[in-house]
Amino acid sequence: MGTIHPGRKITCHIKTHNHTYSFIQSLKENGVYIIKLSTNSKGTIFTILEKDLPIVRRIRKKYKIPIHITRLHENRILQFKWTVLIGLLGFILLPFLCSLFLWQISIEDVSDERRVKLERELKNLSVVERKLIDTLATDMKIRQVLLSNNHDLSWIHIKRSGSKMHITSVPAPVITREQTDQQVPSNLVALRKGIITNYDLRSGERLIRINSTVNKGDMLVTGVLKQGKKDIIVGAEGQVFADFWRETSFQLNTKVVYDKFSSEQLKILQISPSWKQFVKQQTLDNFVEVFKSIFRIEKHTVVEKSTQTLDEQWIKEAFLPMLRIRTASTLTPKGKIKDEKILHLTWSNDTVKGKVLYYMNDNIAGKSPIPKETENAGRTTD
Repeated sequence: MGTIHPGRKITCHIKTHNHTYSFIQSLKENGVYIIKLSTNSKGTIFTILEKDLPIVRRIRKKYKIPIHITRLHENRILQFKWTVLIGLLGFILLPFLCSLFLWQISIEDVSDERRVKLERELKNLSVVERKLIDTLATDMKIRQVLLSNNHDLSWIHIKRSGSKMHITSVPAPVITREQTDQQVPSNLVALRKGIITNYDLRSGERLIRINSTVNKGDMLVTGVLKQGKKDIIVGAEGQVFADFWRETSFQLNTKVVYDKFSSEQLKILQISPSWKQFVKQQTLDNFVEVFKSIFRIEKHTVVEKSTQTLDEQWIKEAFLPMLRIRTASTLTPKGKIKDEKILHLTWSNDTVKGKVLYYMNDNIAGKSPIPKETENAGRTTD
């Protein structure tokens, strides 16, 4: 087994399986960051970071799902012989030496006066062009000095790209503060109709029994506790979970045009643009760009337009699993989809419309401030 690179991306291929959704949901619950996910009639493809690979393999064994893993950018683009490397060494040496220096500093700011001020402050920090990059102040030091001298800025973005440095200033927003009491005691009320399944409370007293049906607006948890003849206002905090139905509608074109990967092209020795710029304006910067262009490699991805005609099988096998995953992403971390039903599919000449009914379990509780008269009465009683 090769060395694991935590930041490297890998692609996982799963053939169509009955437990695909449970497998993806389990990855989400175990903290696996899924960068890109797509589903088609042949299966599911998603991209993760290699550091999460042990978790994926452990969960895969649990669901007994075969998975094919592909590591990106594993092969070298160019293969050199020793004779070629020796011949190129002389041409590489000069651009390498040039790359050790800072050749361009650009500042982006909404005010010309402050741009001049920032340039002067950078000069005081010895951050100037044609200076060794290793001798420059760190980004943290530059940001600290610029922010301390410009209190109307909230942040300084510093981007280094090779021998270039780009600085962008972010003005501090004007904040108008409203006088609101963030600690207003509240009750928990139902935001929608559902059947109560469980409570997860930090404070307050539950009012509804498990397996009871509640309607929107019903009080679920009170923030006023009884202690003998006294009313103690503590405020209700927590979540109340319930089962409920949610209807989702969708509309798709029957013909979908998408970009399909065709090939990759490598462009080398792109000297012409840099040479034309040097002929137009003979400066040291343009001269350096001419040498850099000799070894610059540009990679372009070639894509082709492809058309997919949708049918009922594609809707059920490809689109609905993606719609389910997207719907599940709108739930709280502890929420889940228990069941789903297709209400209807309507086909026309160019579109297909449908409705899906999901049976869910999620938090339905929302805060409702305790009335002032109740709060004042509670304080008076105390």
